[in-house]
Parts: sequence; C-alpha cells; structure tokens
Amino acid sequence: MKWKTLKTTLIEGNSFLRFYVDEFETGTGKRGEYYYHVNGYTDGFVSVFVQTHKGTFIMTDEYRYLFDRPSLSNPAGGIEQNETIEEAARREAMEECGYQLGELIPLGWVASANAFSKERMHVFLGRDPVWVGQKLDEVEEITVREMTPAQIDDAIASGEIWDGTTISGWYKVKLFLGL
Repeated sequence: MKWKTLKTTLIEGNSFLRFYVDEFETGTGKRGEYYYHVNGYTDGFVSVFVQTHKGTFIMTDEYRYLFDRPSLSNPAGGIEQNETIEEAARREAMEECGYQLGELIPLGWVASANAFSKERMHVFLGRDPVWVGQKLDEVEEITVREMTPAQIDDAIASGEIWDGTTISGWYKVKLFLGL
C-alpha cells in the first residue's frame, strides 16, 4: 500500500547534497518519519561507459576519500543546475576521461541507495569518442585506462572494481550490447 507524505522538511543542504525528513502515514494509518538525501540540484547523477571504435572501454582510476582507497570506475558525476541529463553525461565523459562523445545512448536509471536516498544514476553508453583532453575539477586526480569487457568483468570479480554504481551500470551496458 502506498504511503502518504504529510510534511517535508529540509534539514540541511548545499550545492552537493540536501538532507530531508518526511513525516508520513502508511496505508494502514501508522505514522513515522523518513530521513533521506537528494543530490545537489537534482535527484540524480550520470554514469557514462565510453566505448572506443575497438570495442574497449575508457575507465577511470580515482582515489575515494571515504574508503581511503583507489576506485576503478567509469566517468560519472552530478547533474549541474540548468543542465540536461544528456549534457551532464557528455560533460562528465569529457572532463574525467578527456573524450568528446559522438553517439550517446541512454540505458535507463538505477536507484543507487533506495533505502536512504532519492538519488538516481542515469546510465549511458557513449560511442565515437574523440580525444580532447581532460578538464578535471581542482581536487580531482583521475587517470584513464582502456579495458576490454573481459578485463572489466575480471576487475569486478577480483574486487578491483568495488563501486556498486559501476557494477550495476556495467550490467546495463552488457545487457544492451549482448555481452
């Protein structure tokens, strides 16, 4: 049964994250509070798998502060204010791995943490990349790696790729490509 939102209160927020609490009522009349977060300006972010003309993929190596370890993943990032989802996907691919994309294929979205976040990861397959050079944010330190689908699968199996959004996005790419 569907729950009814009675009141939504912003607890705290900035351009990166907003934290809310909803007062709700269940379909059976029970009341409670639900705490969650939303990404900065939107409820989502983009995740782009850049495929080269050889069938390989451009992956990114980046240190992740919260886990104090490197993370092998794919270009991804927030959707900026007044930016479309597609514009964000193209921008992130260019900024993080240095490629301007030709074809951009939307593959749907995935809820990244549906128990405490309204965040949606919008997954894309980018094709026909042209090297234009990285344009990293001030604190980003990202190196790129070209990998075959089998190498990506092996990196997931070995734990080198440990980010759940990369793993779930890769699954959508594999389904689309029939891999």
